[in-house]
Amino acid sequence: MAERRAWAAWSEWGDLALDALREIRAHKLRSVLTLFGIVFGVASVVSMTSLSSALEDMAYDELQRMGMPRTFRLVDRGPRSDVSRAEELRHVGLSLGDIDALTRLRGVAATFGRNFAGRQLASTELDQRVIPIVGVDAAYLRFRNWPIVRGRELAPLDIMNASRVAVIGEELVKPFFGSAEPIGRTIQLDGVRFRVIGVVAPIELELVPADFSFLARRIYVPYTYVTRYYRGRRRVDDVMLKVADDFDFPKVMLAGATLLRQRHRGSEDFEIENEAADLASDLAMADNVLAGWSIVLFTIAGVTLIVGGVGLFSVLLISVRERVREIGIRMALGADGPDIRRLFLVESMILALLGAVLGVAGGTGLVMVTEAIAAGFGRDFFVPVHLPGAVAAVLFALVVGVVFGWYPASRAARLNPIEAIREL
Repeated sequence: MAERRAWAAWSEWGDLALDALREIRAHKLRSVLTLFGIVFGVASVVSMTSLSSALEDMAYDELQRMGMPRTFRLVDRGPRSDVSRAEELRHVGLSLGDIDALTRLRGVAATFGRNFAGRQLASTELDQRVIPIVGVDAAYLRFRNWPIVRGRELAPLDIMNASRVAVIGEELVKPFFGSAEPIGRTIQLDGVRFRVIGVVAPIELELVPADFSFLARRIYVPYTYVTRYYRGRRRVDDVMLKVADDFDFPKVMLAGATLLRQRHRGSEDFEIENEAADLASDLAMADNVLAGWSIVLFTIAGVTLIVGGVGLFSVLLISVRERVREIGIRMALGADGPDIRRLFLVESMILALLGAVLGVAGGTGLVMVTEAIAAGFGRDFFVPVHLPGAVAAVLFALVVGVVFGWYPASRAARLNPIEAIREL
């Protein structure tokens, strides 16, 4: 019995849908014009949500490339040449031994030492100029996502031997070596000959307004060389620590600071820079900006869809006026007010659904056009269709169909059958 009732209900709704499709087909031009508003509205929602989602993914990816997740830095604040108090003289500062001890600390996945040699005279047979010299650890450039475009970066053996090898910035290749291949050639830094082993280029970002062009104007050498010949006493300027994924970040950071205090006899001759926290702050700021952008896009697309609903409302009112005699005949044959209301509501929802389907297709097409335009300008801009946005657009279109179709349907249901039959 229950199955028969269910079948009867489905059959009734199916008949209503077929009637709606016949009515739509009978008035093709009017139906197409009605669909335009819904199609544009849904296409706007799909394309804008897809664009917003793609921009969000790109911004997060670039911030991840810029920042250092799960990393913190210990910066040397040891004695300087101008210290005057005995308390300051007891500060030993960061050293190579501290890096070895931090490397063995539980939860530390990697450590990277760094030293700054200041600006030095760099020269070759073609040119000479004052260049910032930075001492870095093995694999540091790759860890920072700074691309090596030629040769290789510093290796552990280079660090162990404090070798006289250098990775130079991309902008320095032409002035120092002209059109010749720089890898394997010699460059003098403060009168000392270094062999060029690699070329580093700046990070290329699409959205985040960060300038990494300085990378192309620096020279990178083993930080142990700078320690040995510039710092003395095995000193280093800072050390970066990467915390393993399965360890608690704050606990490891606290353990690192505690270890240094113990090694330095309680002296606070270092400073902690939480780069992971800086990255989290940048991501939160980006999230707030993109959330506001998404609200604006949703509002614009929603208004477009509501305008389409107003067009649907007008067309249904015209349809009710044209079909007054049909409504009267249906009522004379036994149809009641709810039956007439369902008839026009189904027509309204069918129109909204057709518009939504075409709108999703149109939004997908706009996304593909956006990718093609970006490719034409040499940009690799991948915009996947945002499925939640497409589903929300379809549901919103159906809601618009119900809301803007309710009044015309109710007006048709309230018609007097005798007066309706007399029409025309």
